[in-house]
Amino acid sequence: KPKPGAKPKPGAKPKPGAKAKAPVPTEEEQWSAGLFAPVVVFGYFWFGEQFVSKTRGKGIGLHSQIINAFCETFAIPSRKRQGFIKTAKKTGHDLGFLVPGGWWGNGLFGEQAMEWYKTSGIDRWDVSKW
Repeated sequence: KPKPGAKPKPGAKPKPGAKAKAPVPTEEEQWSAGLFAPVVVFGYFWFGEQFVSKTRGKGIGLHSQIINAFCETFAIPSRKRQGFIKTAKKTGHDLGFLVPGGWWGNGLFGEQAMEWYKTSGIDRWDVSKW
């Protein structure tokens, strides 16, 4: 606890405050974010942002499991595996799979889509059981 009136140590940096959240890209920017961006945007419009985010997250998780299983099968070092995962993330971003949304909310069929997601068991899929 610093004493009242005590001077800060020389070279001490002030604590950073909370960063402001980046603004949501405009709809036009999201449409043109990559080759598959229009498909993701249509998904937001029809099925809602929550469903698309959950489904996309599950797809990313399964893809990571596949990369890990591949690397384990062929004894590929963890550094190389991390590189594969980073490349997959960059490629997904460049192709438009990671469009952030922020404009469409629950979509036209969001409630029905989420109900189907919960009852279908997709959230329990695991590559190790395939």
